[in-house]
Amino acid sequence: MAFTTITSPSLWLIAGPNGSGKSSLYGSHQSPIYVDTNIADPAHSFWIINPDLLTQRIRDAEHKGLEQANLEAVQRIEAWLKASIDAHQSVGVETVLSTDKYRPLVLAAKRRGFEIQLVYVILSSPELNVKRVQMRVSKGGHSVPVDKIATRWKRSLDQLPWFLDQADWALLFDNSEELRLVGRKADGVLTLDPTAPDAMKAAVARIGA
Repeated sequence: MAFTTITSPSLWLIAGPNGSGKSSLYGSHQSPIYVDTNIADPAHSFWIINPDLLTQRIRDAEHKGLEQANLEAVQRIEAWLKASIDAHQSVGVETVLSTDKYRPLVLAAKRRGFEIQLVYVILSSPELNVKRVQMRVSKGGHSVPVDKIATRWKRSLDQLPWFLDQADWALLFDNSEELRLVGRKADGVLTLDPTAPDAMKAAVARIGA
């Protein structure tokens, strides 16, 4: 009797501060920059959960207010992620990564033999992130308070060293002008382009500190 070889499932984190361009990193429209990557992994069927889209869907379909929809989106995403890991099913989530709330999830996934895949995108300054969010709002997208954008930009970079250290594979992008690959981790080796944003270089330097 022949047995099919089972590959390890993956936990994907599509991360970066508000307005950095996370949502453009996946979906039906793929940038040519991903030709040699596995961001759309044919070996694993999985969803990348977008919290903002889920919040809007809850508002539209269940007629709930923004605050309640936000809360329920967070609760449902956490349940979905935990259930996927318990079922050894590849799954991904988009996150600002401004807190350590996904650390227990990463550790639980690693205990179950998951590969941790991190894609992180940043802009060169929080002021640029504010402008990008304002542009998004002008096109009908969701808003984020200016003070939160700046605070989350720093907090996200504070979290990056831990998650990058835990990742089995990672891509780091600078999207300040155009999407540009500035770092990669594979087979335990992390490489970073000298032209990467200073804030990203400083975060990478803190790995293991």
